[in-house]
Amino acid sequence: MRRKNRKWVAIAVGVYLFVMWSAYRWATAQRPADGSIFDRIEREGVRRLEDERAKEEAAGPKPTGESRLNAAGPAFVAARYDATHVVFMVAAETESRFASSSHFSGTPIKIPTPAKLAAPLAGLQELWEPDSQALHFFPEIVQKTQPGEQWSLNLSANSTVPVVIDHAVIAPTGCSLAMGFLATVPPEQQSAFAASAQEYFAVRRKAVESADPPVTSYISELSDWKLTPATAKRIEQQLNERMKQEVAKIDARLIANAGSPGATAGESFVGHAQPRLDEWLHVDRGLIRGKGTLDYDIRAFRLTPDGAPRLFVRARWKLANAPVFLMTAWFKAESATAEASETKTSGARTSKTESTKASPNPASFPPNSAHAEVSPLLLSADASWSSVLREGVVTGTLGDSLDFQTILNELDADHDGWAELLVHSDQGAATTITLYLYSDMGLAPLKTPLRRDAQSPESCVDP
Repeated sequence: MRRKNRKWVAIAVGVYLFVMWSAYRWATAQRPADGSIFDRIEREGVRRLEDERAKEEAAGPKPTGESRLNAAGPAFVAARYDATHVVFMVAAETESRFASSSHFSGTPIKIPTPAKLAAPLAGLQELWEPDSQALHFFPEIVQKTQPGEQWSLNLSANSTVPVVIDHAVIAPTGCSLAMGFLATVPPEQQSAFAASAQEYFAVRRKAVESADPPVTSYISELSDWKLTPATAKRIEQQLNERMKQEVAKIDARLIANAGSPGATAGESFVGHAQPRLDEWLHVDRGLIRGKGTLDYDIRAFRLTPDGAPRLFVRARWKLANAPVFLMTAWFKAESATAEASETKTSGARTSKTESTKASPNPASFPPNSAHAEVSPLLLSADASWSSVLREGVVTGTLGDSLDFQTILNELDADHDGWAELLVHSDQGAATTITLYLYSDMGLAPLKTPLRRDAQSPESCVDP
């Protein structure tokens, strides 16, 4: 490089370094005070987790016994058969009821029907004892269960008795056959079995491990619990608000699926009994405008350690005297006087978790609230029956009355103060009895339900 050019190279290098330094200083000055974008993303994630945790805490304590219930193995729905026996199915839909060739076609023996039928919702009154030669066709759970084995039967929240397996049985459950067992209540437990007014129970191969320490159970139905007119009005307002929300969700799904092959496969030009999409959307617009007529019933239960009543509501809306929307909902009946005093003392309403710790004694919630004002809080709702009505499938008498869902028994197998509920549901084409774990966020099914086809046996045979 020539000597006379060195000066200009040095100047260029100096200018370049000055520009880079200035750019660095400018970039440093522009950096957000709260850190880089990665720092902000991390903080935002932490904030969301904290918000979700706060929401969960505000929703109240959760049941903790699901792991204990699952560890005890499958729970099955047992039904009272007679004064000393229960029957339960462990394998559903083993084969078609009217199959031309059956694995059980040997010489099954019909078990005599008891003089007084019990547990009609289970549909297990017709039982057959299979031929032992067909043993290798049986489901594994049936093959591995021997007569004389002792299982655990939950009669109620505070009562568990053993039952002894007699033999395997086959039961028609609509269009298919199910397999299970007939079991005997031991003589020393028969008085407790006879004293129970319930007809549906939960049965397991072994007993559920108890919580440590066990919680004194107050789980039961509050048959004398009554509503004041003001409480009823608050419940109706919340039911109508939730109904409109559920209608909007269902309509959004109907519109989104309108052109799908599944939605149009069953349609025909004539003879289709269910209204088309446009008719249902017209119906739902009427519901949202408040044109529907609401009727409902309420049952009150103690199902949680805090002892506050939970209200089970079955609600139905009609238009032109036809049922168009069905929904169940759970409410917490909080004491209005207690809530007012807590608000006055603390200046703000306490969370459910704090309220539970402060007043665990159920005596603070009188069974008969005819003269006690309560503040009902909607906890959860289920409108799945309304979707069934709009799907155009056979619905039978669904919606003709409010018995589309019924609570059959309240249990607490692990003694943690949280109830398990046996619930019967009418799904139109079938009915189910399912064991659920109660929580304030909704019912969580524990095991496979006992399913029964609702159509007549004649409809099971192809013409």
